[in-house]
Amino acid sequence: MHKIQVFLVDDSHTLVGCIEKVLNKATNIAVTGNATFTTINQKTIQDKLPDIALVNFSSNEQGGSELLGMINKEFPALKVIVLSAYDDFNSISAMLKAGIKGYLLTDVKHTELHKAINKVMHDETYIQSTVARKFINGYQKENHITAINNLSPREVEIIRLIAKEYTSADIGKMLFISEHTVETHRKNIWRKTGVKSIVGLLNFAHEQQLI
Repeated sequence: MHKIQVFLVDDSHTLVGCIEKVLNKATNIAVTGNATFTTINQKTIQDKLPDIALVNFSSNEQGGSELLGMINKEFPALKVIVLSAYDDFNSISAMLKAGIKGYLLTDVKHTELHKAINKVMHDETYIQSTVARKFINGYQKENHITAINNLSPREVEIIRLIAKEYTSADIGKMLFISEHTVETHRKNIWRKTGVKSIVGLLNFAHEQQLI
């Protein structure tokens, strides 16, 4: 059985040691190595070829940002999960926009850490359950999502994402819902708005000043 190869990046040797012990207890996860922000470089990653980099941004935000920039440029297929001390919308949103696939707090429980790694390995985006609702509420507030013409806030949200040419699969990942649920919302949107096509939906969205 192929084990998920995880590489740890952190300036705190104590935390690295604890995480390594926890992950090595999982039957399908193996820690390939660890490094600090001052020692990690392109060659380190090439030598280890991990599937996932687990990075503690809490210990060195500047180093973490520089590392993420290097990974995005040189190793676009490498999935990054960050550990952070911040649970606010802006912090999470900034990390997601920077290309990370998982966002966890430093006090994440062992079971959820395992879950996040497995989800991210399967190309899903994962935000720790205790902060996911706060992030969604912040996203809705930022986009001024309100009920219009009997549309629910979620349906308005999906209309805006459709207008940006995201697929149902993309929308599902962004909103942490299944593709099937997105398709159900789309059917309800067609029914409530009475439109027959994407062009009609875009016209409706313009008229209602949704986009």
